[in-house]
Amino acid sequence: MTSGQVLGIIGCPILEDEIVHAVRSDRGISRVVVVRSEDSEGLVRKLGTLEGLPLEVIGPEDITSVTADGLTLLVMMKPMALHEDPDRLRDEVSATAAAMASVCGSILLFYGLCGNAFRDVPSMSEAVGRPVTIISDEMERPVDDCIAAVVGGTDGYLRLLKRYPGVFYLTPGWAENWRTLMNKMEITRGIDGDDLATLKWMFDMAGYKLALKIQTGLGDQEGFDARIDEFVRTFGFQRKELESEFITLECVERSYAEAKSRLL
Repeated sequence: MTSGQVLGIIGCPILEDEIVHAVRSDRGISRVVVVRSEDSEGLVRKLGTLEGLPLEVIGPEDITSVTADGLTLLVMMKPMALHEDPDRLRDEVSATAAAMASVCGSILLFYGLCGNAFRDVPSMSEAVGRPVTIISDEMERPVDDCIAAVVGGTDGYLRLLKRYPGVFYLTPGWAENWRTLMNKMEITRGIDGDDLATLKWMFDMAGYKLALKIQTGLGDQEGFDARIDEFVRTFGFQRKELESEFITLECVERSYAEAKSRLL
């Protein structure tokens, strides 16, 4: 990587704590530029707590005028609602990558496969004319989703599913947004996310009884516990914390380093 480069990041709000972790861990960042939107408000608030980080918020119309100042990160967050339609999610993220390509030397997607929306990232790289990286494991396999991203990718996710099948997995990001996510899941599709009684009945029918706290150490820790308590009270679940040996941020860290190494 040469000096004066812009690394683009396109992300889902569920992974904003992981984005903050990547930024906090990289002492070589000169500034972070976030594109203003309703979906970026949480990220901007969290980045604003990082001491000494030059942070700028711009409008979408200003993306193409971003210039490199040392290592600059240009970040755009996309709506969680896009997960309801994987094809639309891919199209929207691809369009954003294309809009960022004129100023970014490399683009990192803070996403997993997300219903196979991103099963062919190389074709996206070819289309936008810039290297596009997605959160992947050590074998360069894209992680399945936001849970797989913090348990080591495909192999770690399989271990988790074997150890704790049929439970709710709650990372800090998932717990923070659980009400919004209730009608984005396959099992709850078509149910009003505010209809908690019907959701509880559906979970009972499906045999869900346990909420598993995945302690990544990221995000608002005090709020994390409070939100899990609210979740288990709402649906009558039991609560358990996942053993620490399952949890790792290596996929996030490795993928961020890979995207930096691909800067043109």
